[in-house]
Amino acid sequence: MTAIAETDIPKILKRLGYEPRVLENKTWRCKINGGAGEIRLVVRHAGPWLYMSVLPFFEPASIQPWGAGKFPTGFLGRLLAVNKNLSMVKFALDDDGDVVLRTELPTEALQASEVELAANTLVRTTEQYRSPVRDALLDAARTVTQPPAA
Repeated sequence: MTAIAETDIPKILKRLGYEPRVLENKTWRCKINGGAGEIRLVVRHAGPWLYMSVLPFFEPASIQPWGAGKFPTGFLGRLLAVNKNLSMVKFALDDDGDVVLRTELPTEALQASEVELAANTLVRTTEQYRSPVRDALLDAARTVTQPPAA
């Protein structure tokens, strides 16, 4: 079985009803409107791996002054605890310290149905968890006396 080609990725995303836009070489973004607001799905074919992320997980304005690596005490621990309940996708922090929901798939022998499952799981998990996780962030923030310095 051959590895899935980068040219297959936009075709798979289109079949799901998403409109992939090229961000850069081998990287696409889909803006999906759903019950949790706009979901930005980013997909990058990196040779042996396919990286898929909801990036960022929150609208930055909805969690200010938090984000960019600054979170109230206890929030990241709560976020990691949620990961135990998730299959295929996990919460993480990106290079800028923002919360993302992501999955990584090895492309060797990867089937289109697995890419579809991963994309749908990212979207469904975002719709299910965006509000509760934001509420947990804001709840943790209430216990902090001062927001982070700008």
